[in-house]
Amino acid sequence: MNIKITMLIISILMIASNCQINGQAKKFVVLVGISNYINHPSPKNLTLADDDARNFAAYFKSDIGGNLSDKQIGLITNEKATKKNIITLMNKVFSQASANDMIIFYFSGHGTSGAFCPTDTDNNYSSLLSHAEIKSIFRNYKTKYKILIADACHAGSMYQGKPQTNNNGNAQNTNTKVLLLMSSQASETSQEKIYTKGGVFTRCLLEALKGKADKNNDKIITLSELFPFVKQNTIRLTEGQQTPFIEGNVGKGLIMGRLK
Repeated sequence: MNIKITMLIISILMIASNCQINGQAKKFVVLVGISNYINHPSPKNLTLADDDARNFAAYFKSDIGGNLSDKQIGLITNEKATKKNIITLMNKVFSQASANDMIIFYFSGHGTSGAFCPTDTDNNYSSLLSHAEIKSIFRNYKTKYKILIADACHAGSMYQGKPQTNNNGNAQNTNTKVLLLMSSQASETSQEKIYTKGGVFTRCLLEALKGKADKNNDKIITLSELFPFVKQNTIRLTEGQQTPFIEGNVGKGLIMGRLK
């Protein structure tokens, strides 16, 4: 084959490859883990919530987690995780996302009805990071995918209202796909255990993403595989005291993780 033609073909293939990569949704993730509270003992300190956030950060930086760069991941723990700092970090990381990308917010720490507890939480409600404030931040970014994950007491109170469905009972297609993965129902507390090395829900979620939820062994973890695994094992490990909650307008076939 003529050398010039060969070089032209290689150039075309490289351009096509770059276009495909650039067209894929990128993930931009903010992870918050709080074990130590400035105003201890109200609320009292936890033990492993900061490890939950670090473990999730390590997952996202791994091959199966997407090899995310430091710019795509915002991690904040313990005394640094004030309400102001959390909000600032969310805006810094999420502002990099484009219309076809995915933003993810993960929180592990104390929670109450309608809010999560930053490290500087005090007796004033305004010191809490309310679910409404988180949703407002998410609305500021016109990305295709928005995922909220929380391992906190009463996390299920994040959801209010009914999902949009069509006549077949399936979630309607909208430009923005939103998914809530909460560790507990609105009326429940969430547990951390030493033998799980973190929050029970987070341990089950990471195990699912790392392959234990891959029921058909196709090296792809879909939402339909992930959540049943997480729910079943969280209930088992907490002896029925904690039931994870899911809501959103994404399809069950949404790919949550890849093992290849």
